[in-house]
Amino acid sequence: MMNERVKIMVSNFLYRVKNKICKIVNVVRFRLDGVEIGSNCVITGIIHVLNKGGKIKIGNDVTIHSGRYDIPIGFENRTSLWVRKGAEIEIGDNCGLSNAVLCSNKRIILGKHVLLGGGVKIYDTDFHSLDYLQRRELNNDLNRKSADVVVEDDVFIGAGSIVLKGVHIGARSIIGAGSVVSSDIPCEEVWAGNPARCIRKL
Repeated sequence: MMNERVKIMVSNFLYRVKNKICKIVNVVRFRLDGVEIGSNCVITGIIHVLNKGGKIKIGNDVTIHSGRYDIPIGFENRTSLWVRKGAEIEIGDNCGLSNAVLCSNKRIILGKHVLLGGGVKIYDTDFHSLDYLQRRELNNDLNRKSADVVVEDDVFIGAGSIVLKGVHIGARSIIGAGSVVSSDIPCEEVWAGNPARCIRKL
């Protein structure tokens, strides 16, 4: 009985130490990569940031989990924020992200109180041209298509979902786990599937 209690105490102590180290690492990374972050944010794990001359802004009271030990549902990648030159990622107040990936070649905007479940990925770009000859030039693939992604307030996107370029998700809508969203979603609807379709209105 005592051994079990000691194990729990040691485990809790190590978890707190890990989070303090991660906090210091994240603060240093944010400063080096020009990330703006608001007040009262909670971050567990280390966030991967790649800023190639864009803008990343995180609002107030945002919670971000990053890493295999911080969420229990099986997505072990770190939360990643990636912006190319002139691109933008903006995360509104009171949002929650768990091991999510946001890659922006243009603009990704999350409103307030948006929740991204484990392993959600949002891409505002195709990354590569549809022309196979242009794709061969990996370092000069300039004809990729990109379009803003906007997620309005109080949207919940379920674990493992992918949101593609040009999508606008209306306020208070819900995206079912594992969905692929490639078209606009109105306010207050439940969508799911690949491609995502309307299941019902809220």
